[in-house]
Amino acid sequence: MDTKDFILLKTLYEEKNITYTAKRLFMTQPALSERIKRLEKEFNCNLIIRQPRGIAFTSEGEQLYNYMQEADKAYQAIKKQLSATGTEIRGTLRLGCSNIFAKYHITKNSCQPFLYYPYIDINMYSGLSYRLYRRFLEGELDVTIVRGAHDWSEHHLELLSEPLCLFNKSELSFENLPQHSYIHYQTDPNLQQTLDDWWYSHYQTPPKTSIEVDDIDTCIKLVRQGLGFTLLTESCAQDVPGIYTAPLITKSGDPLLRTTNLYYRNNYTSMTPVKAFIDFIMNWKL
Repeated sequence: MDTKDFILLKTLYEEKNITYTAKRLFMTQPALSERIKRLEKEFNCNLIIRQPRGIAFTSEGEQLYNYMQEADKAYQAIKKQLSATGTEIRGTLRLGCSNIFAKYHITKNSCQPFLYYPYIDINMYSGLSYRLYRRFLEGELDVTIVRGAHDWSEHHLELLSEPLCLFNKSELSFENLPQHSYIHYQTDPNLQQTLDDWWYSHYQTPPKTSIEVDDIDTCIKLVRQGLGFTLLTESCAQDVPGIYTAPLITKSGDPLLRTTNLYYRNNYTSMTPVKAFIDFIMNWKL
């Protein structure tokens, strides 16, 4: 039995007449009758009963017709689904995103269209940049957005460059910074090295660390309570109005900057969720 047989049975069921069915299918009546006999032989039962004014389906014929109807519905459904796969972007995106970028940028309104993409499941992992980059190298992440530059030979895109700043409850002179309590945010080693280099290029003594924290929000709250100053990127001041910030200046007179980069692989075009995300980011206004 093939598709032509299904069309034959469907037309015959609708017409209930050999002559009309033959005309609709552009067949001769003998050829149609022969085809019906072959089907009856294949299923080893009578499918129709000839009557003076047409035909009627036997119970076996009705059963076969109903089965073919259900099979056709299933076929059309899977055809639609598989066809849509070629045009609709589907799949899972494993995205790594630094704590700062996740909190202050990825959740901005301008990113909402991608976060609500109907057929993409986004597994987003936040954390310290160096840990996320390691997971990316080990293949646990499809793409990663991390702070600082990394030695990556494939694709990368700089998304953001912002100054590192002094944070304090009130205005504070850089000249007297070593005399004040320092709230140390335990950041990733790359940024820590950058901050250490800046500090020792200006001061001969280490910072007067009073508290160490591993959470940015806690760090900011302690600063707002007047327990000390800290050194963070400018974006961390977005939701803490009234706090004093001042950019860190290098010996050459330039602001000390911290970049945020997107890293992805050469084969990204073969993974539709990844390609969709990259295309979105290319046009994303931070």
